Amino acid sequence: MNVAWSQRILSELFRVGVRDAVCCAGARNSPLVAMLARSSGFRVHSFFEERSAGFFALGVARRTNRPVAVLTTSGTAAAELLPAAIEAFYTGVPLILVTADRPRRLRGTGAPQSIDQTGLYAKFVALEFDLQDGQLFSLRTWKKRAPVHINVCFDEPLLDQSISQWELPGRSEESAAHFAGTCASPAGDAASLRRFMDAEGRLIVIVSTLETSRERTAVVEFLKRLQAPVYLECTSGLRENAELQGFALRSSDRIIEWAAQNRLVSRILRIGGVPTARIWRDLDDSKSPIEVFSVSPLAFAGLSRGSFMYADVATVFGSLEVRDVNQPATSTLMEKDRECEQELLALFETEPAAEPSLVRAFSRLIQPADSLYLGNSLPIRNFDLAAAREHPFNVHASRGANGIDGQISTFLGWCEERRENWALIGDLTALYDLSAPWALRERNDLSVHLAVLNNGGGRIFSRMFGDPIFENRHALDFERWAEMWELGYTKWERVPEHHRPAVSTHEVLEIVPDDAASTRFWHAYNNLWMK
Repeated sequence: MNVAWSQRILSELFRVGVRDAVCCAGARNSPLVAMLARSSGFRVHSFFEERSAGFFALGVARRTNRPVAVLTTSGTAAAELLPAAIEAFYTGVPLILVTADRPRRLRGTGAPQSIDQTGLYAKFVALEFDLQDGQLFSLRTWKKRAPVHINVCFDEPLLDQSISQWELPGRSEESAAHFAGTCASPAGDAASLRRFMDAEGRLIVIVSTLETSRERTAVVEFLKRLQAPVYLECTSGLRENAELQGFALRSSDRIIEWAAQNRLVSRILRIGGVPTARIWRDLDDSKSPIEVFSVSPLAFAGLSRGSFMYADVATVFGSLEVRDVNQPATSTLMEKDRECEQELLALFETEPAAEPSLVRAFSRLIQPADSLYLGNSLPIRNFDLAAAREHPFNVHASRGANGIDGQISTFLGWCEERRENWALIGDLTALYDLSAPWALRERNDLSVHLAVLNNGGGRIFSRMFGDPIFENRHALDFERWAEMWELGYTKWERVPEHHRPAVSTHEVLEIVPDDAASTRFWHAYNNLWMK
C-alpha cells in the first residue's frame, strides 16, 4: 500500500503545480523518496539537512512562482522546517511540507523517531492533513498564499512492492503570476483610501517590496501623477527609477524622521511590503500624530495602528485618481534631503574603508542584468543608504519574519541560470547557514557571487545598545569555509572597480570594513540630522 499511496500523493502535488521537490531522504519517508526518484515530472533537489532544505525550497518557489514541496523523515527532522514555514507564511509563499511519520498508535509512547507531528507548524500553515492507511487529500481549496502540511503515517514494511518508472497523469493546474493568490480586503477599502488621499496635511509615500513588473509600472504612474515626496526602498525595484528622482527622497530614511520632528509630514502612505526603514517601527507609537494608510498584497499591516488595505497593488494604484496634485514636493523638505545627500556622498569619499562606503563600491560591481539578494539586518539597510543610482538593481530579499537564518539557502534557491547571481549578507548570517553550499554540488550552470560583509559580529547592535554582549564579537574569517565547499575565495578591505569572473563559477567574497572608519562615518552621518 505504501508505494501505491505515495504515487497518489505525488500525483496530487503535481496537479497543483509542483515541479520542484526538495528531498531529505530517510527510512520513514522512503516510499515517497523512491517514487519521487522514479517519476518523470519533478526536479529533485537532495539535501541532508532539513532547515537548509526548507529555506532553499522557499527560494525556488520565489524564483519559479510555483509551489515547491519539501519532504522529510519523522521526528525532529520535521521540526527543522518550522523557520522556513514561518517565513513562507509571512511572505505568501506556497511551500508544501510533506513529513513522514510513524503510525498514530505510537504517539505519546516515546518510541524512536516518534513525536506528535500534528499541529507542528501551528498557525503558519493554511491547511494540515494527517494521513494514515492510504487516506488521500485534496488541495483544490488551497489559495497558494501560505504553506500546507501533509503528514503521512507509514507503517512497515515501508517499501511494500517493487518500484518502476512511472508517468504523472494528465495536465496540472498552472500557477499564475505570484502563485495565483487572490487578495481580499478584510480591513480598509477603496473609499477609505480615497478619503485618506483627499485629506488635508502633508503627505510622504514609502514604497517597499513590489514583486512584479505589473505592480511597479502601476505604482510609477501613480507616483508621477501624485508628485508627493516618496521614499523608495531598494526592494521596491524603483529606488533608481529615473522618472521618480525629481521628488524621490534620496538621502536616507532618516529624512522622514527629520520631517516628523519638524512637522513636515502629517500622513504617510505605504505601498507594498512592510518597510525596512526605522521610522516604520516608530509609527507604531499610539501617540504618533502621523496618520498612516498601508496598501499591500500580503495580509499584514506591519503596524498595530493606522488603516490597512489588503489588495492587489497594481489594481488599486492603476485606477486610483489623483484629483489634484496633492502637494508639490515641499521646498524645505526637499532642500534638506538634497543637502544631506550631498554631504553623504562626500562622506563616502572621505571614509572609503567604512562599511557603508564599501557597500556603495560593491553596488557598482552589479550590472543591470544581474540578480542581487540582500540578507537581513545591516546589509539591506546599508544598501538602501549607500548603493549607487547609476542604473536599476534587480533586488530580492526575505522580509517576512526578518530573520537572519537560512539566508544563503534561500539565495541559492533563488539563483537563476544564465545570469550573474550576487548576494550580500552579514557575517553572523553566514554563520547561521554554513551547510547551504551543499545545494551547489551539481550546479556548475550557475554563476554565484556570495559577498559576506564581515565586521566581526552583529554591529547593528553597537549603535543600539552599549553592552557588547549583544554584538557576539568574533575574529573568524570565511576562507576555510569556502575551501571546504570548493568555492573561490577573495578577501577585500577595499572593493575594486571591476570584478567579473568567468561565468559558471561559485565564489565567496569577504568584505572587511575598517572599524575606526565605520565609527567615524556613523558619527558624521548622525551629525547630518542634528543641524
